Amino acid sequence: MNANNQPADVPFPAEVDELLTAVARDGFTLRYCNGTHQPTLIVGTYDWGPFVDLVVIRDIDEVISARVPTTDVTDIFTPEVVVWLYASNAQQALRALLELPHPWHPDAPTTPAPAPTALHAPAARQSPVTVRPPSTWAARARQLRLGVALVTDTAEIPQRNGVNT
Repeated sequence: MNANNQPADVPFPAEVDELLTAVARDGFTLRYCNGTHQPTLIVGTYDWGPFVDLVVIRDIDEVISARVPTTDVTDIFTPEVVVWLYASNAQQALRALLELPHPWHPDAPTTPAPAPTALHAPAARQSPVTVRPPSTWAARARQLRLGVALVTDTAEIPQRNGVNT
């Protein structure tokens, strides 16, 4: 994609392509607007149940990652509330998304805020959409990877009933 929101003739740089591959391997469902060969918009989602991790790629320099409470989602292309948001170039926004902690981690963001309109994908750019769900293995990869970090990071925290672990 280029700055005019048209398909780019040049593929993403190798680092961005690797990060996007890492997001797909982490279990995200990817939605390619205008097909997979020259998408005008890419929207990735990972459903945690009460939250959805989301990335919207408009251009190499216009990427927004977010965590959205599912109770406030009526359309994944137009979320109204976020608990975490990171807008930057592709490298930074994709890295931030991959490093976002498990929703139950003590450091996970939880404070709701209005979603910026920049997170919304215009209806005109949504169609046609090619949906690429993750493989069965990849669908659990993010949950397992971040779940291990959650257990590791919280193993030293005393239990709330007063008994130390």
